[in-house]
Amino acid sequence: MPQQIKKSKSKAGRRGNNEGSIYQRKDGRWAGAVITGYKTDGRPIRTTVYGKTRNEVAAKVAEKTNEVYVKGYTNVSARDDTGFQILCKEWFDIFIAPGLASVTEEHRRMMMRNHLFPEFGKFDIKDVDTKRLQRFFNAKTKTGLSADFIGKMKYLLNNFFKYAMKQNYVTSNPVEDVVVRKAGGKSSSEKSGKALRPEIRENVMAQVMENPILKPIIITFTLTGLRPQELIALVWENINIENKSISVKQAVNRTREFDSEGNVISKGVKIGKTKTPKSVRTIVMPDAVVEALQEWKHYCKANDIHSAFVFPNTTTGEMRTYSGLRSNLERFKKRHGLQNEKISLYTFRHTYATILLEQRENPKIVANLMGHTRVSTTLDLYSHVVDDEVYKQTARTLDGAFKGLTKKNPPDSSTV
Repeated sequence: MPQQIKKSKSKAGRRGNNEGSIYQRKDGRWAGAVITGYKTDGRPIRTTVYGKTRNEVAAKVAEKTNEVYVKGYTNVSARDDTGFQILCKEWFDIFIAPGLASVTEEHRRMMMRNHLFPEFGKFDIKDVDTKRLQRFFNAKTKTGLSADFIGKMKYLLNNFFKYAMKQNYVTSNPVEDVVVRKAGGKSSSEKSGKALRPEIRENVMAQVMENPILKPIIITFTLTGLRPQELIALVWENINIENKSISVKQAVNRTREFDSEGNVISKGVKIGKTKTPKSVRTIVMPDAVVEALQEWKHYCKANDIHSAFVFPNTTTGEMRTYSGLRSNLERFKKRHGLQNEKISLYTFRHTYATILLEQRENPKIVANLMGHTRVSTTLDLYSHVVDDEVYKQTARTLDGAFKGLTKKNPPDSSTV
């Protein structure tokens, strides 16, 4: 019987220049490892590439080696506890939470606890890549979460990974290439529900005029655009009847205390800063607001209501609560058959902005009066107010300008 020729096993062999370490795995595929950087403790960072043949891997190794030659070695933190949840919570506690209002802090902690940690908490931070993040946001857009909430999650993650890059936990920001798609925008009718519908404004205001307590409150809301938290914190010291002005300097803020795990352990309210620095502003009062406040002063005097607050609790004279004011509005709605209308305390602030934009007021002016930091915020919230008539007027303006440009001038007599 002829002797069978033995099949020789493939061996890695000696490496060529810049080839790194190339070898064949048990499953037949070839692999190559290249040192692409070093951790802060001196340990090397190896990047592995794969291919079907040795030559294919050798080409990939050469490409990686050349990339290191051009860009230099990557430096990554040698810290062992680089789990996503550990690092994200540490970053938030130290750098983010101290600068947030307590209610905003509560919302962000809830966002991490209910959405980010269940999805990414089991991974090391370097394993949370763009594809994994994109799949996460694709799924969230289908769950009914608002676009605003999803956008805030992306913003939070983006800032966290920027920090992680600076700390050398990762070499790039995987959030940069993530695209957040809206599942579907709200219709104009849904958006316009934020303000009083034009067809019921007259009826609502007529009913308000018959309520001595709500009348000055609703008129002030509707004709100054104050936030409920600003109106509640308003004191007579902020009112200048002679100059017809209101100085917005403070607001009621909800407070929260958290345990070491970020859970709320107590709640409260206090007077503090306005929502943003831009919210500190002076508002010129229309005559209707001046008259309503003067009438309210007489009412308080006649009913022995003494308080530094403009709109206090009429029983105790202390600062009125947000929930108490909201309850007054709900009773008013029930009394006048308005339960099915989407009327909240913020409705009157939205009505203020809507009326101004309907009257073609400059959005920049409206943004300043509302205390918005950016004009884009105003335009995003009230884009539905820009109706067809605005576009028709724009077309008429362009027609007029074009006619002026193409108007034939009489011939110059000197050239005749």
